[in-house]
Amino acid sequence: MYWATNEDGSFSYTVKAIAERFDQAAYRVSKTVAEACFARSASQRCSTCARGFIFRSRSDWTSSARFTPSRCQTCIDAEKRRQQEERERANSSKRAAVLTKFEVEANGSTPRAEDLDLSTALALAALLEDAEEVSDGTIIPTVDRADRLTPTVDYDFELLKLLADQQLVRVHPSSPLDSFAWEDDCILTNAYYPTLVSYYLPGTGPLENRVNAYLKSLAPIVSRESWPDRWVDQFSEFWLDLAVSECKAYLVHMLQLHGLDFTPGQKTDDVFRRALKWYSIGQVYYFIWRAARDSAAYQAREKVSAKRAANSAITRISADVDRAYAQGWQISVYRRDSRMPVSTLSHILFSRALQLDDPMAYSPVDLPVRRAGLELAWENIDSESFERLIFQLVVETEGYENVDWLMHTNAPDHGRDVSATRLRRDPLSGHSSQRVAIQCKHWLSRPIRDVDVYQATISIDHWQDPPFDVLVFATSGRFTSDAIAKIERHNSRGERPSIEVWNDARLEFLLNERPHLIRSYELR
Repeated sequence: MYWATNEDGSFSYTVKAIAERFDQAAYRVSKTVAEACFARSASQRCSTCARGFIFRSRSDWTSSARFTPSRCQTCIDAEKRRQQEERERANSSKRAAVLTKFEVEANGSTPRAEDLDLSTALALAALLEDAEEVSDGTIIPTVDRADRLTPTVDYDFELLKLLADQQLVRVHPSSPLDSFAWEDDCILTNAYYPTLVSYYLPGTGPLENRVNAYLKSLAPIVSRESWPDRWVDQFSEFWLDLAVSECKAYLVHMLQLHGLDFTPGQKTDDVFRRALKWYSIGQVYYFIWRAARDSAAYQAREKVSAKRAANSAITRISADVDRAYAQGWQISVYRRDSRMPVSTLSHILFSRALQLDDPMAYSPVDLPVRRAGLELAWENIDSESFERLIFQLVVETEGYENVDWLMHTNAPDHGRDVSATRLRRDPLSGHSSQRVAIQCKHWLSRPIRDVDVYQATISIDHWQDPPFDVLVFATSGRFTSDAIAKIERHNSRGERPSIEVWNDARLEFLLNERPHLIRSYELR
């Protein structure tokens, strides 16, 4: 009765009539029919098996009249099973190729932190440190990490490539198949996607033991006070790279909050590198917040495209930074946005290595570039002894000639206490020389300020026959951040003389290579 039709193709009985006939609720009629029987079309046939299509309800029949299928569900399901089996065979073949080409190596040596540069040592630690990211010595792909490796995907890629190029990590064969590059979908190449593959450390023994061995080698030297000497020299550039990455991530985040998509480029890097020489990360955040707000307003006001509005942000930041520095603005330190958790690499550097209470307010000029145990007892000498020490240091250093010392300390020497000729030997360009004036400041009670830099620069102009090429500030103390900023701005303009800084930490490093001078002046 349910499937009976009239000559015109309409159904002979309504569902309501059938329900009344059998004393059933109307909604149960279609359900009972679907469970008990089906109808097969005599005219609509599957293009694969040529059997008539099966219908289990009138709604299926009606819809087929509007959307006639080409194959029956049985053939469709069979095709899906066949394709799945083919994929499984192909994946099995691919996995075998990966296991052969990227077999886990059981020889070699596990990296030791003290043998690496600062950036690679801490990047490798960031890759290994989170227990959730490392299982049995296998490091999961960075795209699957719960916490970011670095502030940006670009920086992730850069550091992973650096670690792989130096063979500090190896690709693990358990990596997802789509993390490798394939030719014709089945031939494995040597290429892979650094952020998509899993890694392990080279060495011998269980993979987990290799991870523990590396982290154990890092633990005694991770604190800044225990860094190897070369790490001290590499720190500023590494901090700048990480700080630029922090600022790029915040810029993209803030623009997205205003509905603007932005992809940082080389100009963005250049602007942030200049800004971070004068301001901390938190202060640069202020310029970013301001630029994102103004770019969104610019789009709404001028009806420009979202891309143009987003690109205007970095131009605004550059202009604001220059204006703020030139006019001496007091810049607030912005806090980290809670929607942007600190990356693992940033945590290791800021919290564990530098032990900063407020990383957002920190700038490298605020902390000494020194190591524990190298401090000298500067209070044991007076100003005249300090000048004599600098004179002897220069006299004994190769590459300096015609060293002269004005014998009256605190005399009106117009900006020079020691002068010398610095020789430069270039195998291609030949020899060249520079006149160097060294201003000695044995100041333990206060740092050198920007006004002191200004006065010394003006005074040295009195020596014009011939003029000095380099002015060196040699001090047993420190410089204020304003003084450092003034020196950097002076040098960036290419003005003569260029200014160099020998602070207490620099002198400690130089004198530790000359222990006889330390003993002579009873500095330790």
